[in-house]
Amino acid sequence: MKKSLIVSALLFAAMAFSASAQDSKKEQEYKYPFQEAKISYHNVTVYKVLDHKDAYLVMYAKGHGSVGSVSIPKKWYEKDESNHAKLAFRPLPKGMAPWMTVVTKEGSFNHVILTMPVSRMSASWGVADSNLVVSDKDKDSLEMVY
Repeated sequence: MKKSLIVSALLFAAMAFSASAQDSKKEQEYKYPFQEAKISYHNVTVYKVLDHKDAYLVMYAKGHGSVGSVSIPKKWYEKDESNHAKLAFRPLPKGMAPWMTVVTKEGSFNHVILTMPVSRMSASWGVADSNLVVSDKDKDSLEMVY
């Protein structure tokens, strides 16, 4: 008699728990409506940055082990009339590999941050040939293939 009473109590508790679990699956109401972020970023590993008189030539890791390259004009380091620079440098923390962060705002390029060793003697830094002509040194946007 006691066994059947205990078993029936457990079954009743299990049914009550499953019924309350179904009630809690209702869609929760949030305090604020869903809003997609206006700013997003993409990080890529940097293999080498070549310093040229007009631009920085960046060799970075693309998907599937290939290497991509992009030029970043040095004029982007200067702030414009809205006190905004399109290029920033960040010191590389110890024990980490250099990387580049491309920031987009509302789907279009906003700015790029190079996280590199401070010392230009590092293997991550190099010097480009001075006879090399950088054709897109006056560009206003960064187009990259990831």
